[in-house]
Amino acid sequence: MMNSLSSIIKNLKEDKNFLSCVTRWEHIPPREGKYAQLPDDLNGIIKKSLSNKGIEKLYTHQRICYETAREKKDLVVVTPTASGKTLCYNLPVLQTLMENEEARALYLFPTKALSQDQQASLNEIVLDGDLPVKICTYDGDTPGSLRISARKSGRIIITNPDMLHSGILPNHPKWIEFFKSLQYIVLDEVHTYRGVFGSHMTNLIRRIKRIAEFYGSDPVFICCSATIGNPKELTERILERETVLVDDNGSPSGEKHIILYNPPLVDPVQGIRRGIVLEAQRMALKLLKGGVKTIVFARSRVKTELISSYLNKSLSNHYNENFRIKVEPYRGGYLPGERRMIEKGLRDGTISGVVSTNALELGIDIGGLDASILAGYPGSIASAWQQAGRAGRSSQLSLSMIIASSSPVDQYLTQNPEYFFGASPESGFVDPDNLFILIDHLKCAAFEIPFKKGELFGSEVEELLDYLEENGVLRHTGDTWHWADRSYPSERISLRSGAEENVVIIDTTRGRHEVIGEMDAHSARELLFEEAVYIHKGDQYKVLKLDLENHLCHVEESTVNYYTDSILKTDIKVLGVDDEESVMGLNLVSSDILVRSEVSKYKKIKFQTHENIGYGDIFLPEYEMHTRSAVLLFSEDSPAREAFEEIPGELQAPVMSRFATVVRNTAPLFLLCGRGDIGVAGRVRDPHFEQPGLYFFDNYPGGIGLADGFHLQMRNILEASLSLIEGCQCREGCPSCVGPCDDRDDFSGNPKDATKRFLKAWLSGFSR
Repeated sequence: MMNSLSSIIKNLKEDKNFLSCVTRWEHIPPREGKYAQLPDDLNGIIKKSLSNKGIEKLYTHQRICYETAREKKDLVVVTPTASGKTLCYNLPVLQTLMENEEARALYLFPTKALSQDQQASLNEIVLDGDLPVKICTYDGDTPGSLRISARKSGRIIITNPDMLHSGILPNHPKWIEFFKSLQYIVLDEVHTYRGVFGSHMTNLIRRIKRIAEFYGSDPVFICCSATIGNPKELTERILERETVLVDDNGSPSGEKHIILYNPPLVDPVQGIRRGIVLEAQRMALKLLKGGVKTIVFARSRVKTELISSYLNKSLSNHYNENFRIKVEPYRGGYLPGERRMIEKGLRDGTISGVVSTNALELGIDIGGLDASILAGYPGSIASAWQQAGRAGRSSQLSLSMIIASSSPVDQYLTQNPEYFFGASPESGFVDPDNLFILIDHLKCAAFEIPFKKGELFGSEVEELLDYLEENGVLRHTGDTWHWADRSYPSERISLRSGAEENVVIIDTTRGRHEVIGEMDAHSARELLFEEAVYIHKGDQYKVLKLDLENHLCHVEESTVNYYTDSILKTDIKVLGVDDEESVMGLNLVSSDILVRSEVSKYKKIKFQTHENIGYGDIFLPEYEMHTRSAVLLFSEDSPAREAFEEIPGELQAPVMSRFATVVRNTAPLFLLCGRGDIGVAGRVRDPHFEQPGLYFFDNYPGGIGLADGFHLQMRNILEASLSLIEGCQCREGCPSCVGPCDDRDDFSGNPKDATKRFLKAWLSGFSR
C-alpha cells in the first residue's frame, strides 16, 4: 500500500490542474514512538494476552495512565486517534479485577455503537489470555434474559449515559453487588459531554457517586478525550474532582499529508464550483483503484449514500469482480447488524472503502485506513482533526484531504488555511447548576435515595428540595426528603433533550414487510415525505407513506434517475410576552415563542449531473418547538437604534445577521453551554414588534433557562463580541468572529467593519 500511496502523492504533486485547486499542502513528518516497559505488577495472564496480540511494551502515556489509575487518582488522557487509548483504561481495570475477584468496573460510552465495539475489543484481550472476567453490554438492545445475568455476575458493565440514567440508577437495589464493589468508572469520549448534554452528564455523575457512596464504594474515574481546548477543566467540571491530565502522546506516527482543496470553478461569473459529491467520488476512486484503504466523510445521510453509490457504479465490472474493491456506506439509521458487518469488513480487509457521516468520527475500531477525504468542513476544528486522524497507522504514510463545499465557512477555510492549521480546538463548557437541569436530576436522585438534611448535590440544595415538596413531588419527614409522586422521573427526562421516537422504515416491495432502517422523526420530515427517494446502501426506494403518529414509513423499491431534496423554511412567532425591562439602553422582552419549521416543497435532482429536473409539494404538518426567548428590541431613541440607523440601508441586514453570529459565538462562554444549545436570529424590522431586534432563544422544547438568564450576562456578551471582532485579524469576517462573507452577497462595503462600528457606537453611547 505504502508504495501505491507514495506514487499517488507523487502524481498529485505533478498534476498542475490538481495543484491549481490546492490552497495548502501540509506535510507532517513521521514521529518516533516513546515506550515504557510493562508494569512489574501486571498479572502474568494479562501479559500473555498482550503478547498474543504482539504487545511487548507500552507507550509512555499508557504506562502513566496505568500508574495514575492504580494510585487511585482520577485522570483524563488526551491523545490523537489510534494512539492506544483503550489500553489506558483496560490495563488498570483488568489488573484490579484479577487481584480482587469481587471488584467491578463500569464503562460509559456516548453511543450504543461504541459500547458494542469496546466489548469486542475487550473480549479479544480476555479470550486471548483466558482471563476469568465476565464482560456484559447493558443497553436498550440487551435481552431481558441477559440483564439478570449481567447484574449478578458482570465484572465489567458496558453501557451509555441514557441507560445509566433511566435503567440502572433508578433500579440500583437490583445492582447491590455491583455498586458495593465498584472500583473504576471509565468515561470515554469526554469531549462529547459539553453544553446541555454535558450539564446533564455532570448531574448523572453526581447521582452515580451518591449511589456508590451509599453502598460504600468510591470509584476512580478514568476519562479519555479527543483533542479539545480545555480537557482538564471540562473533565474536572463534569467529575467535580481534581483530575490528572495525561497529554504527552507516546505513540508513533507515520508521515502524513494534509491537503486543503477548493474544487475548480465551473461558472466563474456566478462563482459556482464543482460539487463536493463528484469531487469526493473522483478523489476516492483514484485512491481505491491505487489499492489505498480510504474513508470519505460526508455531511449528510443523502450525500453519504450518493458518494458510495457513485463509487460502486464507477467500479462496477463483472470481469474483474469490481476490481476486487468493495465500498460501503455507513450512517445512523442502519440496523445494528448492518453496522457491525461493515465495521468487521473494514477490520479484516474485505471492505476497502467506506463513506460515512460523522458516525465513524468517534473511536469505533475500523482497522487501519490510509486515506481520509472530508467532503466538506464538519463544523469544528476538533471534528475536522478527528476525521482526518481516522487515516494513518503507527508507522505508515497517510493522506487526508479536505474538499471545500460552496458554503462561506468552507470557502473561508480554504482561502485562509492558517486559520485551520493554527486555530486551537474549541473548548467545552457545562453548567450543571442550570436550574431546569438540576431540578430534573434532583427528582431522579430523590427517587433513588431519600435526601438527608445538609446533604450536598454539587452544592446546597435544601431550598430546591423544599420547592419540590411544595409542588407535591417530595415529602419532608424529620430531616429527610422522600419521593412522594407516583411517576418514574427518569422516564420523563431526556439527557439529549426533546428526542422523539424514531421512525421505522419498512420495505413493502412485492408484499414484503421487512424493516430496513430507522430515522429520527425530525429528519424523517425532511427526508421521508411521500414521493421522496430514500437511498439505503445504494438501493433506491420510493416513499409510499410517512405515518408520523405511529412512527412508521412504508417504502418500495424504485429505479428513478433522480434523488430528492426538501426545502426547509423556519419562522418565529411570538406567543406571549411575560416581562419587559430596560437593559443597556434598549428593551429586553422575555417571551414564549414558537419556532416553526416547514417542509412544503422538494427538488428532484438528477443522479451524476445534479441538475434540478423538477419540484414537488410536501403535505406534512409544521414541526413546532415551543421555547423561551429573550428579544432585544432597538427602541426609538436608544443608543442601539441610533447606531443601527447610521448603517447604510443595504448593509443593515448583513450587519444584523453578523451581529447574531458573533453573539452566538460568544454567549456560550458566559452561559456555559454549546453553540447548538442556543438559537439567535436578527430582524431588521421584526413583524411582531415592528422595530429592529434580535431573538436569543433556547434550542430545546420548553426552554432550559438560557434565554431567561441572558439579561444577566448581556453586557459581558456584547463587550466580548466587540473585543472578539476588534482582536480578529481577518479582513471581512471569519468563522471565529462575525462569520465569513459569501462571494454571492450583493452588497458593497465591509460588513465586519460595519458590525464593529455599530457595536462600538452602541456601547459607547450607552456608557454616556
